[in-house]
Amino acid sequence: MKIIKAKVILLLPIPVFLISLCLGDYSIPVKEVVDIILYKIIGYTMFSKTLNAKTINVLIYVRMPRVVLSMLVGMALSVSGASFQAILRNPLVDPYILGVSAGAAFGAALAMFFVNISVQISAFIFALISVGICYSIANYNREIYTIRLILSGVVISSVFTALLSMLQILVDPLKLQGMVYWIMGSFHTANWDKVLSVMPYMLIGTISIYILRWKLNILSFGEEDAKVLGLNTNRTRKLIIIASTLLASSAVSVSGIISLVGLMIPHIVRMMFGPDNRKIIPLTICLGASYLTVVDNISRTLMNYEIPIGIFTTLLGAPFFIYLLRRTKAGGWN
Repeated sequence: MKIIKAKVILLLPIPVFLISLCLGDYSIPVKEVVDIILYKIIGYTMFSKTLNAKTINVLIYVRMPRVVLSMLVGMALSVSGASFQAILRNPLVDPYILGVSAGAAFGAALAMFFVNISVQISAFIFALISVGICYSIANYNREIYTIRLILSGVVISSVFTALLSMLQILVDPLKLQGMVYWIMGSFHTANWDKVLSVMPYMLIGTISIYILRWKLNILSFGEEDAKVLGLNTNRTRKLIIIASTLLASSAVSVSGIISLVGLMIPHIVRMMFGPDNRKIIPLTICLGASYLTVVDNISRTLMNYEIPIGIFTTLLGAPFFIYLLRRTKAGGWN
């Protein structure tokens, strides 16, 4: 049964991708979606001989970059959350709770509206500062304490949120609405330029964690046991933290703050398939990409106007976080 469930999750992004391309104010049948994709790849169609130019433009230049970007962001946030949970041995942490998202949002906003530097690099630098501060506060005698970690994450997140609010006061009033809407989490400005600008960072981070996923299992044994097994714990932990922070900051730089995805998805996979990170990481990639794309479909089709996706992910993730708090012991999870 678990094998069947795993195969379903691994294949889930394919139907989600195709169905998402069909949805919107301008409805496109699945057959036409398949024909356009085939035509762009191999120059031939399967179901129809002629294609509508307007439909091609809507699908290729409006809808597809948004779906691809939502899948990339969902993958990045979920894998980042799974990695943080594994190395810190606690299911209550994710990029949002650790303050990584708030730090990245501040860095991205600073680059977008005030300083002429790369948005992704600025977001990564401030996200790394945020997680570094949280980690150093929570680390006492080489042991990570859950209460310290969560409280430090709340404090650091609040600090960067305050700094972000300060930027909103200083920004040009004509740009303020766009900034506020971006902070709430949205893909309404998705295009191929954004996809291409963020894809290298996300691929580097995801591939790095995928390669190191077996070492996450060793780190989950604890510091002393991991060293006995011959693992350089400090170097490995730093590499994973850097890769996870790169993923989260890249996601925030193009979509704003989308909370609690990195909390929910890894834990759902862990509940279904156990604690083996060799399985968790690839399954989290597929489920995270599918989940956020489905939520984005709801956010853009539920009303006549678009609702920021960050609202939906928070409303879905908050009850799940409370559920984890009630089940989790101080040092880890049951």
